Amino acid sequence: MTGLPLSAYRADDQIAVKEIKARNALIVSCMHTAGYAAFTGDGLQPAQPPDNLTALPAGPWGYIGPGPANAQGFHPPRRPAPRAPDASAGYGGEAYDAARVDCDRQAAEKIGSPPPKGADLVGQLFDESTKATAQDARVLAARKDWASCMATAGFEAAVPEELPKTYEAAPEITQAELAAARADADCTTGTSRLAAVYFAVLDGYQRQLVDRNAEALTAQKEAVRAQDAKLTRLITGEGKG
Repeated sequence: MTGLPLSAYRADDQIAVKEIKARNALIVSCMHTAGYAAFTGDGLQPAQPPDNLTALPAGPWGYIGPGPANAQGFHPPRRPAPRAPDASAGYGGEAYDAARVDCDRQAAEKIGSPPPKGADLVGQLFDESTKATAQDARVLAARKDWASCMATAGFEAAVPEELPKTYEAAPEITQAELAAARADADCTTGTSRLAAVYFAVLDGYQRQLVDRNAEALTAQKEAVRAQDAKLTRLITGEGKG
C-alpha cells in the first residue's frame, strides 16, 4: 500500500514511529522537570510501527509473500508487551499519576497534528479507489481465477478477504492455517496474478483521483512534511520549550 499514489499524501509508518519517539522524549523531559529524575520512559508506548492492515499482508488482493504465510499464517505478528514501570524507582502515587497525566497533555499539545480536512480527503479517496477496484472487471476475473486455484489446492474460498476470518480468531496457529496461507500466497502470485492485477488497477484509479484533487492534495502533502519536520525537531530537543 505504501507505494500507491495516495500514500504520498498521508503520514506513513515512519512518521508514526517518529511521533511516538517525539511524544516519549517530551514526556521524559517533562517528568524530569516535574521532579522525577529517575523516570526513563518505562511503560511508555514502544517506538514501533502501529498495528494496522499492513501488519498482515492479506486482503482483497490475496496473500503476499510465502515467508509470512509460513511463519504466521493469518495471524498478525506478535509484539512484545510494553515494559511496566519500575516501582523501585519511586513511581506511583497520586502526585506521580498527576504528573504523568499533565506531561501526556503537554506532549500532545506540542506535537499537534496536520489539519484533519486534508487527512479526511485522503481517506475518502482511498475508499473510493478501493471500491472502484473491487468492482473492476479485471479484478473480478483475477479473483475468480484465484478461487479456482484455491479449490484445486483443497480450500474452498470465494473471496480472499474472507479466508483469514476462518482462522484469525483461533488463539494458536495451526498446521491447517499455515497450509491455507501457503496456498493463498501461491494462488495470489500464480496463475491468477491477483495481486499484480489488483494493485495495477488500484494504482490507476488513484492516479485519476490525484489528478482531480491536485490542489487540495498538494496542500495536504505540505502539511504532512511540516509535521514530519516538527517531529524531528522535537526528537532532537529543538522546540521542546
